[in-house]
Amino acid sequence: MTALAFARSESRGVLRVVAAGLLLAGAIVGLVLVGILPERGWSRFLDASTWRFIGQGLAVTAQIGGVSLVASLILSVPLALGRIGLPTPFRIPVALWIEGVRATPVLAILFIVFFGFPRLGIDLSGVQAATIGLTVYTSAVLSEIVRAGVLSIPRGEVEAARSLGMPYAATMRRVVLPQAMSRMAPAIVSQLITLVKDTSLASIIAVQELVGSARVLFNFYGNPIETLFVVACVYFVICYTLSRLSRRLESRRPAEERVVVTGEEEQVVPST
Repeated sequence: MTALAFARSESRGVLRVVAAGLLLAGAIVGLVLVGILPERGWSRFLDASTWRFIGQGLAVTAQIGGVSLVASLILSVPLALGRIGLPTPFRIPVALWIEGVRATPVLAILFIVFFGFPRLGIDLSGVQAATIGLTVYTSAVLSEIVRAGVLSIPRGEVEAARSLGMPYAATMRRVVLPQAMSRMAPAIVSQLITLVKDTSLASIIAVQELVGSARVLFNFYGNPIETLFVVACVYFVICYTLSRLSRRLESRRPAEERVVVTGEEEQVVPST
C-alpha cells in the first residue's frame, strides 16, 4: 500500500468513525428528549468530580496494563527462544506451559492468582494479583508472537552468523531479535489492545480500575446505562487509537515480513 493510498484509507476511516459518533450522539439526544433515557442520568457527567473519579480508575487500568505489558515482553522472549531452541525433552514442558496458559480463560487465571497465592503465604493486593495474572496470560500469547517473529527471519542469516563463529545466544541477541522486534511491533500493539480490555476483568476481584469505578458510580447514582456507555467510549478511544497505530506500523512492512501467529506448526531453529 502506497503512502497516498494509506493516507486516503486513514482519512476515510476517521470520517466513518466521526459520522458514526455523530449519529450515536444524535440518537442519545433523541432518547433523552423523548424520556426513554432520563436527563438526570447524564447530568452527573457535568460534574468535574465524576470525571476525576473516572480518571482515577483509568490510571489504575493504565498501571495494570502498562506493567503487565512490560513484564510480559520480558518473559515472552525466553519462553519463545526456549520453545525454539531447546532440545525436545526440555522444549516440551515450555510448549505445554504456553499452550496451557493460552487455553485457560483469563478470569480463571486471575482467580487462581488472587486466591491461590494467599494459600502459599503470599498476600497480594487486587492490583498486584491482576497484574500477575495478566502477565502470566499475556506472556504466553506474546511468546508465540516472538516465536513467529524469530522464525520469520531468513534461515540464511542465522546460518551466516553461526558460520562466523557467533554462539547461539549472541546470534539471537545481535542478529535475529533486533530484526524480529520491528516485524513484531504491529502484533504486539494488537495484543496491547486485548490487554487493555482484559484489565476490566480485574473488577471481579475488587480492583477499582475503570470498570470498577464505573460500578461504584452507577450504584451510587443509579444510572448504569449512561455510566457504562461513557466507559465504553473511553475504551473505544484507547483501543481505536492503538488499532490505528497497529495498522500504520503494519502498512510500513512488506506483506512477506508481516508476522502471523498460528501456534500450530513446530518450526525449529537449531541451537547447535
